[in-house]
Amino acid sequence: RLWAIRVMAGSPPRRTLLGVPVFELFGAIHAALPLLAWIALAGALLSGLAAWLRPRLLAPLAIFTVTAVLYGLSASLVIQEQSDAPHYVYLADAFLHGRVTLAERPPHFEENDWTLYQGQWSVSFPPAPALLMLPFVALFGLAFNDVLFTLLLGALNVALFYQLLPRVGQRAEKPFTFSPGARLALTGAFGLGAPHWWLAANGQVWFTAQIVATTFLLLTLLELLGPGRPLWIGRWLALAALARPPILLALPALAWLLAQRRPWKALWPGLVPLGVTGLLMGAYNLARYGNPLDLGYGHMELEQLLARRVQAHGQFSLVYLRENLANAFTKLPAWQPRRPPWLIMDGWGLSLPLSAPVLLVGLLAPWRERLAQAMLLAALLVAIPNLLYYNTGYLQSSYRYALDFLPFLFVLVALGMRGRLSWWSAGLILLSIVMGLLAQLNFILLAFG
Repeated sequence: RLWAIRVMAGSPPRRTLLGVPVFELFGAIHAALPLLAWIALAGALLSGLAAWLRPRLLAPLAIFTVTAVLYGLSASLVIQEQSDAPHYVYLADAFLHGRVTLAERPPHFEENDWTLYQGQWSVSFPPAPALLMLPFVALFGLAFNDVLFTLLLGALNVALFYQLLPRVGQRAEKPFTFSPGARLALTGAFGLGAPHWWLAANGQVWFTAQIVATTFLLLTLLELLGPGRPLWIGRWLALAALARPPILLALPALAWLLAQRRPWKALWPGLVPLGVTGLLMGAYNLARYGNPLDLGYGHMELEQLLARRVQAHGQFSLVYLRENLANAFTKLPAWQPRRPPWLIMDGWGLSLPLSAPVLLVGLLAPWRERLAQAMLLAALLVAIPNLLYYNTGYLQSSYRYALDFLPFLFVLVALGMRGRLSWWSAGLILLSIVMGLLAQLNFILLAFG
């Protein structure tokens, strides 16, 4: 009775569900339902059209729709409006008006990694996400919702991963076929049991960049393990690097793998889009900062702690290696039995084997096969600059920089599973999804609690 009186009086009790205030949570979900209904309706219509015209697209479209709705529900607190770090929206608007710098001072300019150079505000981060946003910003202007954009692209990534799995089996030296259950379970692990979930569901410039890079990296792998056309591999890889430059370091490993099927001299066309992209990026940097090699990170408005680190040791240094390795591989959550969601993450990171235990299945990959060796080499090469970087990834609920090389690790998991779902791999997948849920809840509490 007392609870009802408080509700009617407009001051409901602060009850929580897994640490999130119940009334705020359900109010946000209720407000987001119309948008989620439109997403579900559009997905259902596309699925019906696919069933009629392209039946093979029915399953990936259904996965896209279900993932988008799940991501949308988990993002209910933020999906209704633009994020606090809409850098790419402002950069896309600048491009539409023929500029490489912003027309006005951006929101939250005193933080969030905006760049001020010679009195002009700009976005230092590579521009691929802004290029994708161009038609939407042209329609909706500076109010375009980058959270929804990131969420839908994240759902697309899950569908692309689902499409990638059969090609992994086909390219193994001892080919195998994924059972429907194993394929769906591993897709669920990628979409819900890894850092991909909370990055896709929360928008913001840093997360958007990683989700966009993952899209193009998955397209790279689809081409690499499919037709294997060097020109297309180069195009997709160049676009991935235009969102997250460390991904470009995977090139030697991918070329070595492709050389198993094609002579080395046939691979040169793949360098053309990479070279053109490099020239365009150099011209872009020259226009912004007067130096084709200046990406602008050195001019970024950093928090005092980060600014002191850069001033003392530079942006990349072995000094940062120990801390980054700890956040990526040994960082543990705090166990607080009286505070939901019980496993509390402090914002600095979380051990990959703990946040995505399914990755342990990758240890069973056939290491004598070139595909497994190339995927491990690609992951290591891409990880190097992140492990030497001055910023650990904060604010994060699990190690977010892992997304740059996560698709390579999941190919190893697919090879380790050999297309079949054992009781222990199913258990690790389920545990990964539970950890994915806890990571998303923790990020909500860290960012909005």
